[in-house]
Amino acid sequence: MRKKTLYITLALLIFSLTIGLGWARLNDHWQTQKREQLSLKQRIDLSWEIADYKLTKTIDYLRQDSLAGRNYPEYTEKGKWTKARAKSWAAGYFPSLLWKMSLHTKKDYWRENARKWSQPLRDFIEKATDVTTNNLLVFAPWFEQSEGTEKTEQLDSILAGARTLSKRFHPAIGTLGISRKAKTDNQVHWQSFIDHIINVEQLLWASVYDPNPLEAKNWRDQAIRHIKTLGATFGKNRHPGKSGTWQRGYFDDRVDSPTYKKFLFNEGKQGWRNDSTWSRGQAWVIYGSSTTYQYTQDPQVLKVAKESINYFLSQLPKDGIVPWDFDYALQHPETEKDSSASAIALAGIIRLLQTLPRTDPDWLRYKQGVDTILIALTSRNYLPDKESPQMSLLNHGCYHHPQSLTPSQIYDNGLIWGDYFFIAALLEYEKL
Repeated sequence: MRKKTLYITLALLIFSLTIGLGWARLNDHWQTQKREQLSLKQRIDLSWEIADYKLTKTIDYLRQDSLAGRNYPEYTEKGKWTKARAKSWAAGYFPSLLWKMSLHTKKDYWRENARKWSQPLRDFIEKATDVTTNNLLVFAPWFEQSEGTEKTEQLDSILAGARTLSKRFHPAIGTLGISRKAKTDNQVHWQSFIDHIINVEQLLWASVYDPNPLEAKNWRDQAIRHIKTLGATFGKNRHPGKSGTWQRGYFDDRVDSPTYKKFLFNEGKQGWRNDSTWSRGQAWVIYGSSTTYQYTQDPQVLKVAKESINYFLSQLPKDGIVPWDFDYALQHPETEKDSSASAIALAGIIRLLQTLPRTDPDWLRYKQGVDTILIALTSRNYLPDKESPQMSLLNHGCYHHPQSLTPSQIYDNGLIWGDYFFIAALLEYEKL
């Protein structure tokens, strides 16, 4: 009798689990179908609702840390944020996100938290290599949302950041960078890092507000030269496409060398190979060049921006989310995506569209590309519902990939910079 009762109990349990799992799958399918039926405007409204909920949860999660206010979210593991100290290259993206929420909602809650998480970054003005990330993106919105001495303090911080960055410009070569030993030949050369291309906005924004006209002109000229030099060198010798890019480029900075000032070679690092196109690197170029054109309307800068966008859109998959490396995906179509690359490119293309006249022959095609990416990023696959345990807004970001670097587990995660550029793009999209 006991065995019979046990069998019946087990059978009922299995039946219940089967029904439960079946209902969960059905509900998941229904929620996905429901999201797909929404208009783009409705999806954007839903995105703001999800962002409000998840960022509030993130703030509560971070408050539990003994180093609250000094540890910043960077990427997720098993749905939860891993944290890095304020000196991290990506620390500024979280307070910048909070400032975007403040700008969108006009609520004191976001402004107060943005101030709290922004203030510690002021100590790193002289040290930050990702200057725009940890300075301009943080203090410019604070500047715009404050008055009096508080406003002056933010301007002083931004101008100090621009002066720090300007010292890293090589006037003969024409790029921002550092002297660094290359792996290719084990020699020290002048290196430009494609991730840092967005630093040009630090110089451009500061040049608008700098009371010193000579200093302001110098900053503006440096930013424009940086974009033009990289546009003329990065990616030009790669295979199979000439407009793709990679992560590091080396120039000869030895004055007594016959190749002084010349471009030497590239290294991929985060891409698959030295001659493959790392998609996030391509997105950085789109954002940096489009931003520079927005400030300057320089026709040569526009050429760089359009080349980088044309390549990106020509490689864009049907689902609107790019693989972590375009060339690796040609051989391995099922490889991981990088939603952060699509988000960065999205924000950059929108900036260009804001500046280009609608009569431009590429305007409509670029707008269609923007809508394709936005629809993808606001799908349930990449933007989970509020109930999801995933703490980031976006799924399926690729920080590093084990196929190209030392084995790692950070190749299918939420990424704080992906979330930032997604929200920034939503705000910019409204201006279209």
